[in-house]
Amino acid sequence: MDRPAKQKMAILYSAYETPLQKKAVALLTEFLMEFTYEMPVCLPVGSDAHAFRTVRVGTVDRDPDMAELMDAHGEMHPEGFKLLVKDGQSYILGGSDLGAVYGCVDYYNRYLIHRFYPHDGDYFFFPFAGWHWDDFAYESKPAIRDRGVWTWGHVIYDYRGFIDHMVLMKMNTLILWNDVAPLNLKDVVDYAHDNGVKVFFGFAWMWETRCAEADILNADKYIPGILEKYEKEYLPLGGDGIYFQSFTELETEDIGGVLIADAVTNFVNKACAAFYEKYPDLTIQFGLHATSVKNRLEYIRKVDKRVHILWENCGAFPFDYLPSYVEGYKETCDFAQELAVLRGMDDRFGAVTKGLTKLDWSEFEHIPGQVVMGEGSAHFHHNRIERKKPIWRYLLAYWLVNGDKAKHMLQKLCDLKGDQMTITALIEDGMLEKQIMFPAALYGEMLWDPNQDLKELMADVAQRNYVHFE
Repeated sequence: MDRPAKQKMAILYSAYETPLQKKAVALLTEFLMEFTYEMPVCLPVGSDAHAFRTVRVGTVDRDPDMAELMDAHGEMHPEGFKLLVKDGQSYILGGSDLGAVYGCVDYYNRYLIHRFYPHDGDYFFFPFAGWHWDDFAYESKPAIRDRGVWTWGHVIYDYRGFIDHMVLMKMNTLILWNDVAPLNLKDVVDYAHDNGVKVFFGFAWMWETRCAEADILNADKYIPGILEKYEKEYLPLGGDGIYFQSFTELETEDIGGVLIADAVTNFVNKACAAFYEKYPDLTIQFGLHATSVKNRLEYIRKVDKRVHILWENCGAFPFDYLPSYVEGYKETCDFAQELAVLRGMDDRFGAVTKGLTKLDWSEFEHIPGQVVMGEGSAHFHHNRIERKKPIWRYLLAYWLVNGDKAKHMLQKLCDLKGDQMTITALIEDGMLEKQIMFPAALYGEMLWDPNQDLKELMADVAQRNYVHFE
C-alpha cells in the first residue's frame, strides 16, 4: 500500500564521519530538495523512520542488512554501486564510500529524473505525491579505472566547483599542469582527495612550449634539476603521482638530425630511473605526442614499463582539438589500439583525448611565479562564461554529430584492455567549475561506461538539471 501524499522524506545514513560519507548525504539532500522544496530529515540507520519515505545510503561493509536485501554477496567494485527502490523506499549501496557517492549521483540521474519526466502526455509528474514511486533496480561500475580531466592549473577559477563537478561526472583523476606549483596547491589536493579525486602534478621535462629548441644531445644534464623541482615543489603536497611531457610535441620526427623517439626513450628511462631509485612507488605518467614518434614505435616500446604512457595527438577526433575533424577516424582508432598493447597486453595504457575546450594560445603567457589557483569573483566567472559560449556551441554541434566516434573508440579500447587504463579529457579554460556543458557531461558518461546506447545516453544526460547547453 502506498504511503500518504504528504509524507516527509528522510535520508538514512550508515556513517557520517569522513568527507565522502558527508558528501553522499549532502548530494542526496540537494537532489531531493530539487523536487520536494523541503529539507529532508537525516537520520542514522536504525532510527525510527516509519513516518518517513526514506532513502538509505551505505556501503557493503558497513550496512550488511542492506547488502543482504540487495543481494550484494561477494566483493563489490570499490567505485561501483547498487540502487534499489522497493515499496516506495530507496536504497543506495556502494562498494566503498566513493561508490556510495557515485550511487547517489546516479540515483538522481537514473531514477529521480525519470520519475519527473516520464513518457506521458501530462509531460511531468511530481514523484513525491506518493503515488509514482515505481520499483527500480540498477547497478553499475566504471569501465575505465582512472578517468578525468587534463588541464593547466591557472585556468581553473574555482577549484572547489571544478572538483565538485568532476564528482557529478563520476571522474576520479585530475592532471594539473603548472609552470610553478601554485601557492595553495596542497589545499586543492586535500579537497580533491576529500572528494575521491586523485591529483597528478604535471610539469615540463626539458621544455616549455618550444620543443624544437630542446638540447636533446645533452638531455642527461637536465635530470638533477627535474628531480630537484619535484622534491622542492611537489613532493610535500601529497599528490598521487606526477605527469610530464618532454620534447615530442612536434610534427617532425627529429630535432637537428637526432631521432626524437630514440632520444626521448633514452632520456625518459634515465630520468625515471633516478626517480624510482629514491621513490620506487611513485606513479609517473609520460605524456607522449604521437606526431613525432608514430613511425618509430620500436623505440617507444623500450620505455620502462613502470612508466605509464598517456598518448595524445594520435590523429582524428577524439584526439583532434576539433570534434568536426573525423577524416581518418578508422586509421586513428586502429592506431590507438596498436598503442594500447605496444608494450604488451599488460601495458598500463593511457590517453589524453581532445575535442573539448582548450587554451587560447594567442594570449598565452607563462606564469612567472606562484599564484593562488582556483579563485575568482562571481563577476569574473560570469564574464568568462559568456566568452566561452560560442566555443561550447560549436563543440556541442559536432559532439551531436560525431560523439559516436568517441564512444566507439572507448569501446574498442575497453574490449582490448579491460578497465586498466587512464583516459583524461583535455578540458581547459571552459568554466567547467561553474557549468557542466553537455559535451563534457556526455563524455564523462562514456568514460564511465562506453557500452551504453548512445541515443538513450544523450537523452538521459540532456535531462540532468546540472547539465547546460549554453
